[in-house]
Amino acid sequence: MNLHHTTHAVKHLLFDNDGTIVDSEIIAVRTMLQLLAEHGFHMEETVYSTKYPGLLERDILASLKQEFNLNVPHDFLEKLHLMHRDVFPSTLRVIPGMSAVFKNVKVPKSMVSNGSVRHVERSLRQVRLRSALDGHIFSAEHVSKPKPEPDVYHHALTTLGLQPSDVLVVEDSPTGVVAAKRAGLRVVGFLGASHIPHGHGDRLRDEGADYLAKDAKALVEILRKYGVM
Repeated sequence: MNLHHTTHAVKHLLFDNDGTIVDSEIIAVRTMLQLLAEHGFHMEETVYSTKYPGLLERDILASLKQEFNLNVPHDFLEKLHLMHRDVFPSTLRVIPGMSAVFKNVKVPKSMVSNGSVRHVERSLRQVRLRSALDGHIFSAEHVSKPKPEPDVYHHALTTLGLQPSDVLVVEDSPTGVVAAKRAGLRVVGFLGASHIPHGHGDRLRDEGADYLAKDAKALVEILRKYGVM
């Protein structure tokens, strides 16, 4: 995608976490499908990634119940989170090239995630990027409605004292892109994670992504045009 004919100066970058900085979505997908399989429900990874990108696990379960009449035990999410805790330390990686991007951008940056603050903190520490975060961690925990509602982005703007035109967002999911666009923000749709299914870029563009970056290198080119790399 071409950059707009005018590029308002970017004062702050807002990064999603999962699937944008850390390659965690593929882990989340596989642990969810593993636990669902233990309860007799099976779905292909690519189908799951296409149907439920960027959604909270509780909302995914609600969707599965509505569409497939799936009922899971009351402690399902608790077990899922324990699985994550066991698996993440040995399997979580930074998305190729994103460590350098995160460390080298010339403006402050914050995280805006549907995940908990604790999860984002743990993720960044795991890939040794926590000390490079010079802004805030904004979580769906802080607002009443998670992405795709714009609440967490409105909360970020209010806290930072910035206007929508002051920031640029990097998101990997339709859910995140919708949230950012509803908040009036410019969004780069990022396609560099392992879980990205075929046609994902088209979905992000359809939801309003202003630019698409297939990987960290392509993201750098966009950020350079804004003078923040």
